Amino acid sequence: MADFQDLETQDLFQRVPDHYKDLSWAASSWFYGEFANEPGQNYAALGSSNGTIAGIDGEDFYFDGADYWSRRTADAQGDFYFVLYHDGQLVYDGREVPGGRQRFDGAPQFFQPSYTGLVDIVALVFDGGGDDWDHLAMDNFQFRRSSPLCPADLNDDGLLNFFDVSAFLNAYNAMSPAADFTGDGVYNFFDVSAFLNAYNAGCP
Repeated sequence: MADFQDLETQDLFQRVPDHYKDLSWAASSWFYGEFANEPGQNYAALGSSNGTIAGIDGEDFYFDGADYWSRRTADAQGDFYFVLYHDGQLVYDGREVPGGRQRFDGAPQFFQPSYTGLVDIVALVFDGGGDDWDHLAMDNFQFRRSSPLCPADLNDDGLLNFFDVSAFLNAYNAMSPAADFTGDGVYNFFDVSAFLNAYNAGCP
């Protein structure tokens, strides 16, 4: 998961570094910085209509959604669509899917596409005047590698600790694919057991 907490903050927002969390951010206009009322708590804000996040050198991953909201205090309304690609092919276009419009406001909301397969590009498309990008914020970009080296390292920091347990519990309660450790589409004791086994096995 990319939560931007491990990035050093500056006085002004900075571009999310390319290869952050082993993803390619170079083509995007995501900038990171602190919440004004929560020093030390980082999030990302979009600096143009290009919100593309990709796998490095076309590496595949699963996109499980993220938290989005408006940075405006007034008129904090907007919408966007997810557009996903895999191996050069369009695999999901929210504009063509019932319920594909993601409507955001001033409160963080978790949005995810209905597509659950592999992707290598996650893009955002804005309709109408296309100006909703200028107040869109994001946090907790949830993704999984197609063949993770350490499945229980859910926050992807190379360590196994309380934060991974917390991430699993949050994903489990939200019925997020990140918690479906058995891969059967059902969330139950067997997923908890599989996570604990992976956690106890440690990282290579």
